Amino acid sequence: MHDAHTVMMEKLKRIKLELYNLKTRARKIFMRGYEDITMLIYYHDLKEAFRLLLVGRNDMLLLEREISREEAFRIINTRK
Repeated sequence: MHDAHTVMMEKLKRIKLELYNLKTRARKIFMRGYEDITMLIYYHDLKEAFRLLLVGRNDMLLLEREISREEAFRIINTRK
């Protein structure tokens, strides 16, 4: 059973993902799904910054972190 804090955090994570590219003005440049997890890479032109997002079921944001250009392209160019 979820307590109120956990439920609120889950809702905030979903909202954050839904508004991510609008809020940050970043472009989604990569997306790949693996079973229940989707990996996304966003690029922000003005900041020249790459962000890695891992999303679980129901669009739940599991991880968000800045990555280097090299890391981004290594992920993008990795074959299945």
